[in-house]
Amino acid sequence: MYEHEYEAMYDLEDVYWWFIARRKLVQEIVGEETSGRAGVRLLDVGCGTGSNLAALAARTNSVGIDMSTEALSFCRRRGIEAVAHSRVEALPFPDASFEVVTALDMLEHTDDDLAALAELRRVTSPGGLLLITVPAYGFLWSEHDEALKHRRRYTAYELRNKLTVSGFAVERTSYFITSLFFPILAARVLQGIRKRSTHPQTSVRLLPKWLNASLVGLLDVERRIVRHINLPFGVTIVALARPRD
Repeated sequence: MYEHEYEAMYDLEDVYWWFIARRKLVQEIVGEETSGRAGVRLLDVGCGTGSNLAALAARTNSVGIDMSTEALSFCRRRGIEAVAHSRVEALPFPDASFEVVTALDMLEHTDDDLAALAELRRVTSPGGLLLITVPAYGFLWSEHDEALKHRRRYTAYELRNKLTVSGFAVERTSYFITSLFFPILAARVLQGIRKRSTHPQTSVRLLPKWLNASLVGLLDVERRIVRHINLPFGVTIVALARPRD
């Protein structure tokens, strides 16, 4: 991600509909996984500016890592000190250190996603949970991906295969943000047609409050659905996996 994008993320991460929808889903899944358990150790890989890490810290002993010192400075601005500078391919932790590992829109940034998944497998404890989200479908590639320095987008089938060969047993995969798939597809196409800037720009823009709130409400409904059934398409893929014996 270009460094100037971190400031935009920091400004919008607590209010923008997409960040809110993903964070609520992650909180529900982690909450269910840690219910009734004390002292659960959680690693947020690619923690960015720290909004998700802050939300998860209420339930777990959370640590965040990111390869961007700029991102980590925003974490500290939030008052989060349990963060470290590291590449995902070489995590500074012993084997089986964490009962929960989250990798939220991180894998698509890596040069070698299989090496990254192998390292996530190494630090996840036996029976522990890996919760991962990635952007869906190569045909949704746009200037937005270029601005965030993505290397790839995924299908659910591809993600399941890569998790499996990396030593995980996949519990489930589902697409998410299905209800907005076609509007987002149209917006990405228009973004490409109208591109004028020399430097790529993300599609994240502050929306009118009523529209942002409406999208949050719509995805609240979708989130309740995806907790029970796997959705067949969408903009994001969510996967739950555990280390295979």
